[in-house]
Amino acid sequence: MSVPSVAAFIYVGAGAVWWLGMLGAFLRIRRAVPFVRDFDDPAAAQWPRVSIVVPARNEEETIEPAVRSRLLDAYPNVELILVDDRSTDETGAAIDRLAAEDARVVPVHVTELPGDWLGKQHAMQAGLQRATGDWILFTDADVHAAPGCLRRAVARCEARGFDLLAIIPELRSTGFVLEAVIAQFLRMVLVVARPWAVEDQHTDAGVGAGAFSLVRRSALERSPGLAWLRLEMGDDIALGQMLKASGAHCSMAMGRGMLDVLFYPTMGAMARAAERAGFTSLGHFSLPRIVVEIAGYWAMEFAPYAALAFWRIPVLQIVGAVLVILAQATCVSLNRWAGARTVPAMAHPLGAAMNGILMLRAGVLGTIRGGVWWRGTFYPSSLLRKGRRVRI
Repeated sequence: MSVPSVAAFIYVGAGAVWWLGMLGAFLRIRRAVPFVRDFDDPAAAQWPRVSIVVPARNEEETIEPAVRSRLLDAYPNVELILVDDRSTDETGAAIDRLAAEDARVVPVHVTELPGDWLGKQHAMQAGLQRATGDWILFTDADVHAAPGCLRRAVARCEARGFDLLAIIPELRSTGFVLEAVIAQFLRMVLVVARPWAVEDQHTDAGVGAGAFSLVRRSALERSPGLAWLRLEMGDDIALGQMLKASGAHCSMAMGRGMLDVLFYPTMGAMARAAERAGFTSLGHFSLPRIVVEIAGYWAMEFAPYAALAFWRIPVLQIVGAVLVILAQATCVSLNRWAGARTVPAMAHPLGAAMNGILMLRAGVLGTIRGGVWWRGTFYPSSLLRKGRRVRI
């Protein structure tokens, strides 16, 4: 057998291991991550107080409908702390309008950002300082919750003794290409997060969710706190890891049918969002590292198709055909589990290509700029390196 043939067998074999690992990861996720809609929704005599902290910057189009969905939840002991993070649009006015309509809404207006904080974490801290609840729910300003979602989440945590419940939202999107990219993004994030290990106190697997991180206040107080995360771009993952390391009992759930968000309205919006975590938390501030990682990622993702297209070796073509079926089944099954459409998941090579391009773009821009623009503020790499907390 020639050297190229041996290399081809090794490459396709590595691709087989990759996709078998992906299928195994999905099966473990499906077993380990319950649906919020299946949680008990008891009529408790007394509910703990929950403070919902919503940092918002230039969210005038999304914050009102999202907050009104929260107000319809009818959780009996809740306050919504809406933090206007230096918005330049009508977000502040919308927050004040909501506060005037409902006594449960507490408006907070942040006008200045300290030099050693990221805007979102500073806004979260400002909201936390006003919070009076036994539980703190950190959530984004564009997340919609169905009635009963909060009750189910709190009841689950109280019954199981959880200190953190991170809920994965149903990700709405617009357009076939964007849906394909998001499907791929969700798969890789879930595999990296290892949801099946989050409840195991003997592992370091911990994760939060920007859409819904319900935290027991006493557990947060036992941790280094938000100040420790003040310069971490991957704040949601870092929150879970910090709490887990501090002894918190953590869990994850899927919010399909109960919690949803328009993840990104356009590909441009997703590209801009990828600049922060792609260069910092995932890319470790290193363009060469990003290039190597993306090359390996593409090689494994495209291995089934390469086996069919580039080698006229019958065994490799048979293996390639089986792997294509395996890859399609894995991607489609995960998308259906998450409540997303089937057809975009079948375009996973397109999604993989685009996700890699977004990461490469983040690396190039971060290197050229020497840092990251986020929420209207530029943060130099030298500052962000000092505050990096995520372990990936």
